[in-house]
Amino acid sequence: MTPTPLGFAPNLDGYVDAALDLQRHVERRTRRRLAEWEERVGGVTGVASAAEVRREGERVRSAVLRGLGGLPPSDGTVPPVRWCGVVDDVPDDAGYRIERLVIETAPGVHATANLYRPAGDPPAAGRPAVVFVCGHADEAKAYPEYQTVCARLARAGLVVLALDPFGQGERFGYLDDAGRPIVAGGTAEHTYAGLQSWWLGQSPARWFVHEVRRAVDLLESLPGIDATRIGLTGNSGGGWLTTLATAVEPRIAAAAPATFVTSRGRYLDGGQHQDAEQVLLGGTEHGVDHADLLVAAAPRPVTVLAAEYDFFPIEGTAETVRRVRRSYELLGAADALTLVTAPTTHQYAPALAAAATRFFCASFGLPEPDDETEPATLPPSTLACGASRGAAFLHDLIAADYAAARPAGDDDLESWLRDRVRSGRDVPDDPGVRWLPGPAGTWHGFWRTETDLWGAGVLIPGETNARPGLRLVLLHDGTTELTIDHPVVRRAARDDRVGGPLLVLDVRGQGALLPRDRSGRSPLSHDSTMYKLLADLLWLDDSLAAGRAFDVTRALDVVLGDARVRAEHPGLGQDRPVHVHAAGLGAHHAMLAAAADPRIADVTASGPVVDLDGIMTTRLHDDGRGAWHGVLPGLARLAPGRRLHELLGDRLREVP
Repeated sequence: MTPTPLGFAPNLDGYVDAALDLQRHVERRTRRRLAEWEERVGGVTGVASAAEVRREGERVRSAVLRGLGGLPPSDGTVPPVRWCGVVDDVPDDAGYRIERLVIETAPGVHATANLYRPAGDPPAAGRPAVVFVCGHADEAKAYPEYQTVCARLARAGLVVLALDPFGQGERFGYLDDAGRPIVAGGTAEHTYAGLQSWWLGQSPARWFVHEVRRAVDLLESLPGIDATRIGLTGNSGGGWLTTLATAVEPRIAAAAPATFVTSRGRYLDGGQHQDAEQVLLGGTEHGVDHADLLVAAAPRPVTVLAAEYDFFPIEGTAETVRRVRRSYELLGAADALTLVTAPTTHQYAPALAAAATRFFCASFGLPEPDDETEPATLPPSTLACGASRGAAFLHDLIAADYAAARPAGDDDLESWLRDRVRSGRDVPDDPGVRWLPGPAGTWHGFWRTETDLWGAGVLIPGETNARPGLRLVLLHDGTTELTIDHPVVRRAARDDRVGGPLLVLDVRGQGALLPRDRSGRSPLSHDSTMYKLLADLLWLDDSLAAGRAFDVTRALDVVLGDARVRAEHPGLGQDRPVHVHAAGLGAHHAMLAAAADPRIADVTASGPVVDLDGIMTTRLHDDGRGAWHGVLPGLARLAPGRRLHELLGDRLREVP
């Protein structure tokens, strides 16, 4: 016999459509914070002098470094290089030659690269150079579109160093024994490893920026190169990296970000998610929009290259350049910022490549290029350097950082968790509780957990009011899996330490509050609606896990203080004990809430999906149960392993 479901009918039993709540909440918070920073920086009382522009640039650099989780250590010495020979198939009249090389950007980390050198002897002062950072094409440095950009630059007299990023070209990090990808390359690999990075409070982009810096270290050391004239360009993900690295690396003398620059506000309009490497933790909260990154580059020459039909909205591009132009004017460098657009979709199109070449030539004192023909390209095998055995990938670097983590003390950890759970919550004075009759004598309730977010739960009245208290149940999928004989519910019902009601809770984005799908993907997928919501929250210095732990504490406020519940259960109140029974992802939320709220007497947990040691040390860490929904940036750094379990001590009971 099929057990009777006790959860909600659609739209909270037909009373409220909560399926768009979380999306609207995140978007509203994002736009509000963007507007606050826009007013602070660009309003009447905003930046108004050259000195203020410089201070603003320093503020942005500090915020970027914070969002990256800092940069890996680097002493600025020349990185070890394995030279792999000259590419023989470049025509003699091409105007350049290509060398293959492998750069050790960190101990054990091998970046495959191509170095384009203009034909002829360099002048006595040396040639200018450009680091080319790839977008998300699998072929990376060998992608035909990227080859042509590099060739144009080299043909015009610039040395060009093109690197394969992690997860692309010759640097796929998740291959089976036959060399086939277990995790797809590019954005998929960046996110797969990036999820681990987020747990540490880091962005995987820190390693991408680090490799740009090591590329500059190498170029500075090569004979025939003028170390004062080193530029940076790339499109799409490479455009993001160009703006990011230019903001924090002063040795980059000129930059040409392509098909990326828009604005956070305009990008929200498209509804797209970005891979983990393009998420700057706390970026929106701490005032880092696309324009701010360009302000941090001022007064160095920058040309923004934009595709007019891009999914990075061109309207945002124009607005951003217009906003930044004022900063360049205040620094006396109005002509150093330019915008070039082309009627094309998302690509480093020939017109943009030609514009980049003209820009770097003008910025670095070279003659205007006289050859606008499209260069020939070579097959990837010709440009390959050969994989390095035992090379380290993103996962290895993140695992090493995790191994070096030093747990916080009890007081510091509790304080940090309380701040993470409670910070930025907009709690209404009146929760507006509704109680409706549910199946089998249950009550269906919903209330405002924040001003624009509903919380919900199914209350099972107690059989006795002796020893009044509350038993709270948090299930992996919330009330959608609730039946009267659910094993966790039965376990909670047998808990006779208190009488009174039993509440099965839905936290934001779960159960009856599950967001409406906008992606056609499972909520467990790394390109799902749930992933996008998490990523956008990370920009706000928040997370699903912190919000869900808050929802637990808010439910205690509401239910223990509700007049109707207290009338039915005399003696129940804010001073009564709360015993939590949780399973799956609910166990993670329960533990975070217990650490932040002393009203929770204890947590009985089963079937946990968040195992920090397992997540952080296992190469293929995602077991398909959605542990990444529980990301709380910094938790793996401050509470590695079972540190959170130790903090709770005898308040935590783990059962099968």
